[in-house]
Amino acid sequence: MQNPLNKIMAPTSIAIVGASNNPTKMGTIQCLNLINSGFQGDILPVHPKEGIVLERKAYPLIKELPYAPELAVLVVPTGLVPGMLEAFGEIGTRYAVIITAGFKETGEKGRALEDRVKEIAKRFSIRFLGPNCLGIINTWLPLNMTVMPVADHRGKLSIASQSGTYVAQTLPYLHKHGIALSKAISVGNEADIDIVDCLEYLGDDDSTKAIGLYIEGIRRAARFLEVARKISRRKPIVAQYVGGTEAGARSGSSHTGAMAGPDYVYEGLFEQAGIIRVNTIEEVYKIGWALASQPPLKGNRIAVLTNSGGPGTAIANTCNKYGLEVPEFSKEIQEEVAKFIPGHASPKNPVDLTFHIDMKGITKHIPQLLFNSDAIDGVIIHGIMDTGFFKTVYPVIKSRINLPEEEFFKMVELKLDTLTQMPFSQGKPLMISSFFDKDDHAVRVFHAQGIPVFDTPEKAAKAMAALYKHYLVRHRSGGIVKQKKIPSGAQALMKGSEFFDEFTAKQMLSYYGIPTTREALVHTLDAALDKAEEIGYPVVLKACSPDILHKTERGMVHLDIQDERALTKAFRSLRKKERRSPILVAEMLMGDREFMAGVSSFPGFPPCVMFGLGGIFTEALKDFTIRLAPLTRYDTANLMDGIMARDLLGPYRGLFPVDKTVLGSILMGLGQLALHFPEIKEIDLNPIMVVDGKPIVADALIVRR
Repeated sequence: MQNPLNKIMAPTSIAIVGASNNPTKMGTIQCLNLINSGFQGDILPVHPKEGIVLERKAYPLIKELPYAPELAVLVVPTGLVPGMLEAFGEIGTRYAVIITAGFKETGEKGRALEDRVKEIAKRFSIRFLGPNCLGIINTWLPLNMTVMPVADHRGKLSIASQSGTYVAQTLPYLHKHGIALSKAISVGNEADIDIVDCLEYLGDDDSTKAIGLYIEGIRRAARFLEVARKISRRKPIVAQYVGGTEAGARSGSSHTGAMAGPDYVYEGLFEQAGIIRVNTIEEVYKIGWALASQPPLKGNRIAVLTNSGGPGTAIANTCNKYGLEVPEFSKEIQEEVAKFIPGHASPKNPVDLTFHIDMKGITKHIPQLLFNSDAIDGVIIHGIMDTGFFKTVYPVIKSRINLPEEEFFKMVELKLDTLTQMPFSQGKPLMISSFFDKDDHAVRVFHAQGIPVFDTPEKAAKAMAALYKHYLVRHRSGGIVKQKKIPSGAQALMKGSEFFDEFTAKQMLSYYGIPTTREALVHTLDAALDKAEEIGYPVVLKACSPDILHKTERGMVHLDIQDERALTKAFRSLRKKERRSPILVAEMLMGDREFMAGVSSFPGFPPCVMFGLGGIFTEALKDFTIRLAPLTRYDTANLMDGIMARDLLGPYRGLFPVDKTVLGSILMGLGQLALHFPEIKEIDLNPIMVVDGKPIVADALIVRR
């Protein structure tokens, strides 16, 4: 099925309802931007009173349009939207952008109105963006129907946003920082087309080299993961998520009606999908631009060139923090670098010229050496400056200059053509750090040539780290999801169990190859003694009932029972507290580490598999990671490596390393189990004991909805 955005982003004709000759009205401003963007198709204003709108013939009614326009744009009072969309449907228009707000983000009345719009759209097979959005931009067509003019065209970064501001009001900010967009899509309430549709469209768009996302909530998380995982291996995706806190979720709901979820769920989703998560919209734009404009990294070895020790150290430190290396140069490279720096400067890495105003070394000779070296994968330079610096000091030195001001500033402009071509000729990325902005000629040249400029050294290093993150995503083992048929025994057990006690839960786990303790259910002391003998001492006794949670706190678990006498005492103690429930007799595991795994449910998401530190530390330390089912082998490895206590999985202090293959199978099995039975609300395996390196589930809980 064709993505509707293929038509919406490149229509041949547009009808706009809500534009007039009043330049202070939003619809008029959007129509003017559409006209001034250079859009070559027909623009058909619809206005009930004005026959000419913005020097174009206007039509009083939708049904009086000369033909069905390919795209309808509505910027009208909320109550008029359903009728107007229906009118467009009747004449044959099949695509729309509904700018108008006042729908589900306002409450139940608005939700009902939005449902009516959806029903009309479905009846006429209309696909639409919005409502409550700010339009679209396609700088390659060109087309701009937002409230702000576009200054830069044919960029490489595309944006899809659940906030209209981030595709409209930020356009002057992007121009100031040398960032040119390819496409921008405001999705608004996502009543029809959503962020997943945008991702699919931009993933297939040849002019989009990197994708930036602003997200308040994702409705189709499973499909989002499927799409993003495929795209991110060939095209970087940068995302900001803001619904992970109580305040963020509440604001997002009132803003676009977004359905937010816990931050750690989105953290897991983004990691699993290969998405580079950032914390600010500035990073979406600037890191996205770096990913879009620069050649991809082929390794993690970075050269740092600076005219100041502090920024160079900050860059090196930030690089190391994010997994990049700043290796000391070979003796041969150091000898070559030393030819172009003062005697007191360091030729190692970082190369520190110690505020050397002569820019030839930092802009030409040394970069050439670094880009040509097979030992370097990327270059970060701080301190290139020309007119910005001299404008600052001009009041001090002007009395000593025998040139007109304009001629002097022209004289100090750097020749940067050689440097700006190095990344593309050598296939290695370049990041620039400068405390000067567009007032500096050098910064303007970098902007024009597609070289990212950052206003702090740390930001330049973080951008390079994002390129390394994408390098790792590109080189991930693909992994496949092994779909398993529902075991017949599991099907029968689910049908026959209204509630799950621990014994039944472990039976269910066994159908998915998850190792559990050897155990049996008994009702009498004699049966308990027989089973303990069969299993072998030491054993554990537990009350076993789906009604009894937190058995340990209630004194209904007896551990390390060594003989018949101790078992008899423990059995009678349990019977005093719980007379009806059966008793579980299980082997006593003598483990040396404890982990936990489980499944949690969140609205709009497939089952989420969790892994972390287990036992009594689970709640206290909250050291866990989460991924969406179904899991690949890569996902399970990523889950295990994601916890802070990951070292405990190895041969820690003489302990056997944990069998990660078995542990991975437990996590994959949990995902399959939860997908097979949507009626399962929660699964909790805690603890998973590690015995001589082998993980075994000692306790299990399955909760039905």
